[in-house]
Amino acid sequence: MADLSTLKRDAGRHAADMVQSGMLVGLGTGSTAYFAIERIAERLRDEAGFSVKAVSTSFSTTLLCEKMGIPLLNVGSVSALDVAIDGADEIDPARNLIKGRGAAHLIEKIVARMAKKFVVVADETKRVKTLGASMPVPIEVHPLALASLTKQVMDLTGAERVEVRMAGKSKDGPVISDSGNLIVDAWISGIEDPKALAETLDALPGCVGHGVFAGLCSQVILATSEGLVEF
Repeated sequence: MADLSTLKRDAGRHAADMVQSGMLVGLGTGSTAYFAIERIAERLRDEAGFSVKAVSTSFSTTLLCEKMGIPLLNVGSVSALDVAIDGADEIDPARNLIKGRGAAHLIEKIVARMAKKFVVVADETKRVKTLGASMPVPIEVHPLALASLTKQVMDLTGAERVEVRMAGKSKDGPVISDSGNLIVDAWISGIEDPKALAETLDALPGCVGHGVFAGLCSQVILATSEGLVEF
């Protein structure tokens, strides 16, 4: 198998090369999306007449775009995008996703829904038969709803456990999202109906957003040891 970083680079750059001049582009967060951002910056610098404007899904992506010279618009000032490019933590055969390892899934979903085409770039380790194979479902929750939402998720979804995500070595205490909320991780294995799970979570008071992306992805560009696979 090729080096994992090389696979991610291939997928990200291929997606960036699909972007046409004049487009409004949503730029995601994470290690594979990084390579798409890097390639768009190269094209802005090297291709005569190529221009795009972008919106960012996180503070980290905003800083990266500013560093690389990609012109940004405020997400809240944009109602539609031509394309959004982002990574995923799990991808099933129907292009349903789990996202949120980087705790940016709320804004990522806002951006994905604004896009005419939502392209996911990933390496082959992210492909699973059924969501929940190795990743918990991240849920962004208002702090005042933490106890009640945790109980409801356990009762309604059959989650094995629901835990507040802790920051670990980078800071003391829990992870706080860019929107100022807590992140809980719900371990729900064998998600046979992602759409139904998404609807259940959407209805819970205090759930600001969650990492189940059902029916949103238009195209997956998967970098494998055999080359790029699109579906």
